[in-house]
Amino acid sequence: MQVGRIVLAKAGRDKGNLFVIVDRIDHEYVLIANGRNRTIDKPKKKKIKHLEARPDVLSGIREKLLRGQKVFDAEIRKGLDALL
Repeated sequence: MQVGRIVLAKAGRDKGNLFVIVDRIDHEYVLIANGRNRTIDKPKKKKIKHLEARPDVLSGIREKLLRGQKVFDAEIRKGLDALL
């Protein structure tokens, strides 16, 4: 589970929705956002075991996050919508 990876929530209120990993807290938790109800400013803390990794990575968002640059919710929404 790396920053920028697309994941599907398998449990909880967000079950069945796609998200992007915006930060890794430790070996058990990550922060996820989708640009709509979970924004980049207020991401959801989620256990890795409750997520299913997709093969897709939003490389543009990944690079910006790793460099510490500002990522906008519209960028996340656009990247996720392109996969649907």
